[in-house]
Amino acid sequence: MMKKNIGYVLACFTVLGWMACNKMTEDSQLDTEDVLKMEMEDQDILTEEEQTAADCNYDFTQFIASCALVTESSSSYPKTITIDYGTGCVDARGRTKKGKIIVEVSGDMRLEGNTRTLTFEDFYVNNINIQGSRSAENIGLNASGNMVIKVNGNITASNGEYARSRTFERYREWIAGINTCEISDDEFMITGTGTVTGRRGVGIPHEITEAIHVKPGVCNYPLSGKVDVGNERRGVVINFGEGTCDNVAEVYSKRRNKTFQIDLDTRRVIE
Repeated sequence: MMKKNIGYVLACFTVLGWMACNKMTEDSQLDTEDVLKMEMEDQDILTEEEQTAADCNYDFTQFIASCALVTESSSSYPKTITIDYGTGCVDARGRTKKGKIIVEVSGDMRLEGNTRTLTFEDFYVNNINIQGSRSAENIGLNASGNMVIKVNGNITASNGEYARSRTFERYREWIAGINTCEISDDEFMITGTGTVTGRRGVGIPHEITEAIHVKPGVCNYPLSGKVDVGNERRGVVINFGEGTCDNVAEVYSKRRNKTFQIDLDTRRVIE
């Protein structure tokens, strides 16, 4: 787990200095939390998205939730896969989900040219209502010989008090596990850009400047990678670490030249 610099912490305990050292500006904190929440909500449905991607003949509810009802419109492609969490069901990552994820699949996503689209019907993760859609296309091999999935989305997340929305374009490089049906050996490197409209009502641009490394079958959090939020003078850089599976990321405030920590479970800055 990443730790705060000791010298920085001691400096913050000077008289009248504590509040200034311990706080980000309100706008930066809101923007950071809004972008990070959308990022982690994307992780919350990654398992469903990936498990419906391959032509594998097994019960993948073991990776999603044993209480989910999964139905397929056909035994062959193209087909519609419906994942129904009912009125409330705890998934394999400890998130309570309800409602439906509907997946339209043209073919095995390990093959170039095939597509997949996710939509949501009264779908919630904990108390967050997820609406919108995301589509993916296998665009073939990159220069490293790895399969790349291009993902576009327009997602809104709301909890009754406020709503956040995001449009994005991602490139998910499948660096391991593509030849098996097991999620435990899957690894991805994710790049791309997007814009979040958060609680302040303004568009917040963000770009993945160092690819986000995820292993969805073994870790609930990004292992590494950086996301640059805002512009070169104002905003933050979210750093997911150097490969350790933990629930803490670092946030560097450009305007204040300070580093803070953030809890990936609560998706809030650690005070």
